[in-house]
Amino acid sequence: MLSPLWILAWWRVFGGTDGRCLRALRITGEGRLVGLLPLVARRVWHRGVPFRRLEVLPSGEDEADEIVSEYIGLVAERGAEEVVAEAAARALEGGLAGAWDEVVLPAMDGSKRAPFALADALGRRGWMVTLTERGRSPYVTLPRSFEAYLAALPSSRRYLVRRSIRDLEGFARGDLVFSVARTPEELASARDTLVSLHEARWQKDERTGVFVSSKFRAFHDAVMPALLERGALELSVLRAGGEPIAALYNLVWNDKVYFYQSGRRADLPAKLRPGIVAHAMAIRMAIESGRREYDFLGGDVRYKLDLALASRPIVEIRAARRTLRETLRDHAERAAREIARLRGEPASQRRPAEAFAEEEP
Repeated sequence: MLSPLWILAWWRVFGGTDGRCLRALRITGEGRLVGLLPLVARRVWHRGVPFRRLEVLPSGEDEADEIVSEYIGLVAERGAEEVVAEAAARALEGGLAGAWDEVVLPAMDGSKRAPFALADALGRRGWMVTLTERGRSPYVTLPRSFEAYLAALPSSRRYLVRRSIRDLEGFARGDLVFSVARTPEELASARDTLVSLHEARWQKDERTGVFVSSKFRAFHDAVMPALLERGALELSVLRAGGEPIAALYNLVWNDKVYFYQSGRRADLPAKLRPGIVAHAMAIRMAIESGRREYDFLGGDVRYKLDLALASRPIVEIRAARRTLRETLRDHAERAAREIARLRGEPASQRRPAEAFAEEEP
């Protein structure tokens, strides 16, 4: 999601909206590229207070259109994180990215050094800097065999996977097929299946899925074929008796598989878990392909935790200048929290767009 392929597709859809202006910082050392901080500038409003914001690409979409890109932020050559972070902070301090009131990087990989190096470098400038864990990303470090993966799960979760596969095989009467789109024609068919299953799942709860957004659809219409051409897309469909019952939209990058989106039939018997089975088959395929990791991305929901063996934090950095705007924003936020407390509303730091990924399997 930090690759040019993903970012450029995002920019073509969202770059011309909400007054966004590109402000990417390119960091070199000894004549070669060692770091990159892709930013955009735009005006936002905090509780009625206008702010000049710098935010990392690709983020900041309206909630209804949100792509939910993760592991984004500062890109640095391994071992040069502190040097790159210091250079980026110095550039921001010197105004190379223009005037700003706040800098927001919402979804960085908290298991890496770069977020902490950048937060430290920004904090040394006297700005108000927060680094907040916004969620966790469950994942599996893949062993050499699927049986070894199952053996690594606690017994109750190992039973869940095996029972889910057995129940679905019984329902399909031996005709259970997991296939991946390999051609543009197969991609078009699998995409339609994904959208149909995803929308049907949410319509059951009288809600709309993410594909109702024209911008969300436009982004994926652009990025899916590019991912397929590069060999970085695993759009799969699970069929029982020839009928599609689940679909997974996975990304493949640097020998890792990332689960991005899914859909499943909403009218199956309650005991069947097609999502669990689809993920189990995708994990098996990843192991057989020699992949290193299967990452569920953000959202520590039950089915992800049932299948994962570990998790890593997703963190947000916010840096703000000590201005009257920031003081007003802080007072407004405190007042809003106090009003919510008096009303008995639960406090939440959850990113709103994570809801679309929390589909029960």
